[in-house]
Amino acid sequence: MQAIVLHGKQDLRFNPNHRTPKPGPGEVLLRITYSSICQTDIEMWQHGMIFTKNHGPRILGHEAAGIIEALGKGVSSIQVGTRVAIENVRTCGACFFCRKDTSQLCDNGRNFGFTDDGGLAEYGVWPADLCIPLPANVTNEEAPLAEPTSVAVHAVENANITTDSSAAIIGCGVVGLATLQVLRNAGATVIAIDPREQSLAIAKQVGATEVLNPTKTDPALALPEITNGHGPDVIIETAGAPGTALNAAQWVRKGGRAVIVGFSHQDQTLNFGRAHQGEKTVIASSATSTGGYRKAVDLIAKGAVNVKPLISDLVPLNRGIEDGFERMLRPNKNVYRILVGNG
Repeated sequence: MQAIVLHGKQDLRFNPNHRTPKPGPGEVLLRITYSSICQTDIEMWQHGMIFTKNHGPRILGHEAAGIIEALGKGVSSIQVGTRVAIENVRTCGACFFCRKDTSQLCDNGRNFGFTDDGGLAEYGVWPADLCIPLPANVTNEEAPLAEPTSVAVHAVENANITTDSSAAIIGCGVVGLATLQVLRNAGATVIAIDPREQSLAIAKQVGATEVLNPTKTDPALALPEITNGHGPDVIIETAGAPGTALNAAQWVRKGGRAVIVGFSHQDQTLNFGRAHQGEKTVIASSATSTGGYRKAVDLIAKGAVNVKPLISDLVPLNRGIEDGFERMLRPNKNVYRILVGNG
């Protein structure tokens, strides 16, 4: 089968004759329709398998969807031919964190596209119970974006939103724009903050109440003006850029909550004295929670989250490196998710 395989730091290869996997007990064989390239995939390509102790070779692609091609021993819960989104975290169910219903923190978790081969291939295997059947109105192209939408669902759960909450999003990439829509669905008004006019235009399209370009307007001054002098109740940071987590903690109102989703390699120093005096809550939000993936599929199906503006291009597997990964590295690339696959 065709596959895009990471062999090491900056060593990504297209293999037209990779071994086709076979499903084990409780697993299914999937014909992958599309897998999207996430910034995490770019990080692993450029820096090696930094998110796992397993150093490959590894087929990348943790945002994926497919069609059930064959069933492993004991699988009866799903049928051949079913279109599915692939929930990418396989937890143990037995560790301290799984027993506390915080499976996203599982000590023994395995991940599609990280510890295990992922979706940038013609076929993949994964547990049947982590393959979520797609409603008829969710397309094969939309389905991979259930993964970043599930990250958004978890972030909004951590934000403790109420129907009269004011919120701001720092960073309007794919996760940020999905989070904006999940916030709107929860009843919040949302201010979108991003230096890219293209992203702010999409933010308006999908429901932002206000948009701010920090290269033109200082959010530290504008946010209180927009929110009756106090600042937003919640700020969710999804940019992962230097200083943006600190901005979230500084700009949220007294007694408010800053939720940090974006991943940054750079250390950031928070003045806890100011956070303490303002009784602010700063919380990290990683991946998704139990049930978050199914909620994401449901939100896409009912139109509460529109992922279509977040799909920049479709490219075949044999062009995935040149037209996908390499394009994502270009300056001013103006792309969100590139889907790779043979449909």
